[in-house]
Amino acid sequence: MKFNDLDLNNWKSCDINTDSLWLIASRDKSGKHRNIYHGNFIPQIPNQLIRRYTKKDDLIIDPFLGSGTTLYECEKLNRKCIGFDINESILEFVLDNFGINFDNKRYFLGNCDNTDIKKVDELLENALNKLESKKS
Repeated sequence: MKFNDLDLNNWKSCDINTDSLWLIASRDKSGKHRNIYHGNFIPQIPNQLIRRYTKKDDLIIDPFLGSGTTLYECEKLNRKCIGFDINESILEFVLDNFGINFDNKRYFLGNCDNTDIKKVDELLENALNKLESKKS
């Protein structure tokens, strides 16, 4: 079963980092990446992982959405995304400032305390229904 869209016949020309240590010279600040929120990681990390382990239209779940680094990489790479965060104001910031169409069936954001498993299950069920995806 193929779990990504990479062409293994041309792996040497692929820009996926295959080393065990990723040396990334500088943060990608292009597009919607603004580095405005504490604790966010550089966009190259979710970009590498998403391309390595998923295919177009696969669903990514980010339980600590923050300023949306993974969400924007999902948008750029044509993946669906469910994002949760405990900080309602950062979710509002993402919704208001980054021009992503949340009315379609590709993205879902929710305010959630990830330590409340009942709330997580409820919100995840709502998100999967909205995105017309199934639990597996």
